[in-house]
Amino acid sequence: MSSIIYFYLSSYFIGFLLCIPIGPVNLEIFNSSLKKQYMHAIFVAIGASLGDGTWALTAFFGISPFRNGNQNLEWVFFLITAIITGSLGIFALRDSKRINKKEDELTIIIKKRKRWAFLKGFTLVIVNPLAVVSWMITLKFLESLDIKIPLRFNYEIFFFFAVAAGAVSYFLLIVFITNKMKHFFNPKRTARVTKYVGYILLAFSIYFIYYTINSYLFGISITDIA
Repeated sequence: MSSIIYFYLSSYFIGFLLCIPIGPVNLEIFNSSLKKQYMHAIFVAIGASLGDGTWALTAFFGISPFRNGNQNLEWVFFLITAIITGSLGIFALRDSKRINKKEDELTIIIKKRKRWAFLKGFTLVIVNPLAVVSWMITLKFLESLDIKIPLRFNYEIFFFFAVAAGAVSYFLLIVFITNKMKHFFNPKRTARVTKYVGYILLAFSIYFIYYTINSYLFGISITDIA
């Protein structure tokens, strides 16, 4: 029984820690919070956390298409990730030029985006093939420590939510900290930071395009990259 408890606690904290490295989801949540689009940021966080839980569960059952190095599927995932990340970068750069507009003018833009926020967060994670590799390695490590759960449906459901809870805790922490720092950001400074976020997202897009080419032309597997 103690092994099962350790497994769930480990899943929560690992779900939290795996979200710390800067990536497209983190930047999108930070960027939305920076512009005081808190509900948008929260829905992105929830969607992303469920995406993390989905990949963790996929790795648990060992049905990942990347386990056997399926390059035909890998380069498609990399390309989709590059397109989405690049689009977010362009949107951020565009928004950085409009920060000085009146807040009521930006409200219309915020409302239009909020309805897609959950799907955006989920998609940003679910198309990222590196996520499942991270969980495959993590679960293998936990298994080596004899920390595991039985192959039963109710245990897997709790595992899914433990991972999602850990991920959403970190993402909401970004929203909370950014909210507490809101007085630090005047419109000019916010515009500057938003522009930097846009450039970083575009850099991520180029990064994923690079691996798309490697996977498509040279057959480099995601497990080789990781």
